Amino acid sequence: MPSPAVPRATIALAAGGTGGHLFPAEALARELLARGHDVVIHTERRGAQYTRALDGLAHVVLPASSLEGGIAAKLRAVLAILRGVLGSRRDLRRRRAALLVGFGGYPSFAPALAARSLGLPLVLHEQATRLSKANARLLRFASALATSFPTVEGADGFDPARIVQTGNPVRQAILGARGDYPPLSADGPLRLLVVGGSQGAAVFGRVVPPALLQLPEDLRRRLHVSLQYRGDDPDALRARLREAGIDAAVQPFFHDIGDRLRESHLVITRAGASTAADLLVIGRPAIFVPLPHGGSREEQRRNAQTLADAGAGWHVPEPEFTPEALARLLGGLFASPTRLAEAARAASALGRPDAAARLADLVERVLAG
Repeated sequence: MPSPAVPRATIALAAGGTGGHLFPAEALARELLARGHDVVIHTERRGAQYTRALDGLAHVVLPASSLEGGIAAKLRAVLAILRGVLGSRRDLRRRRAALLVGFGGYPSFAPALAARSLGLPLVLHEQATRLSKANARLLRFASALATSFPTVEGADGFDPARIVQTGNPVRQAILGARGDYPPLSADGPLRLLVVGGSQGAAVFGRVVPPALLQLPEDLRRRLHVSLQYRGDDPDALRARLREAGIDAAVQPFFHDIGDRLRESHLVITRAGASTAADLLVIGRPAIFVPLPHGGSREEQRRNAQTLADAGAGWHVPEPEFTPEALARLLGGLFASPTRLAEAARAASALGRPDAAARLADLVERVLAG
């Protein structure tokens, strides 16, 4: 139920595009529903494809477009944003929404502008170590800024009293997978999980299998690998690994990702903020390979370096992510398993399993004025 000082309200959340933005919004939505509030998610076409995340949640699909590109692309983006503002504004008025939470990314821009045009409080959530372009542009309108990390670049000039480190909310499937780090022994299994997220898993399919084949036979015989692979002929790749003595599951997507994370000793992954939050909550070390291009490049690089500096994993830029380099790194880590256990403890210390509750608390404080 809502806090006694906070009456039941309709709260809008703006997120979309990738699971990295939508999953934290889903986690907050379900926390607010459990407290007795009504919730609607404003998303866009790509976000609407995450049907599991949106199951049972009211949502509105709006036009959205990035302002990146040439003059023609910018004009199209402006028109999409205007349509998005009008559509979001109509829905917010119809539902008598009391507040909007924006989760960054260009799909959150139009709903945030619509909310401010109606005089609604705006809470921004920043997943990364630096404000996203959307959040940076919207910050002057915000009543509060929630962060995932202790410090966030780009928030200079914003009232520090209105900045709250909540952590990055994670899905219930991740919270339910929390558990002790699996014990490592000299001859026991080594469980490796390789996932590429929604952007760019192809490089892992090219680099990880040949790297594993370079490992000594005694290590290969102990390996249990779960490899997210969306390339051609996964059966042939699986057979190739198994011929080398590696127990391999090769799939385009793992629906039981929580269970696989819990069982893993090490993860190879991108460095998106949502992925990082999942790993920290469960407490698993990772080799982070940030995206080498696109709008998320710098964000992921900063995330990877921050986590590596904290001892929660290893940062390997993609140009350096070769089969030979990965084989050397894996061989060293598996030969000294205490390094993995220490990194797991460092990751767990950074995790915020109560992030959704902390963000909901902030929303209710803003509602209460």
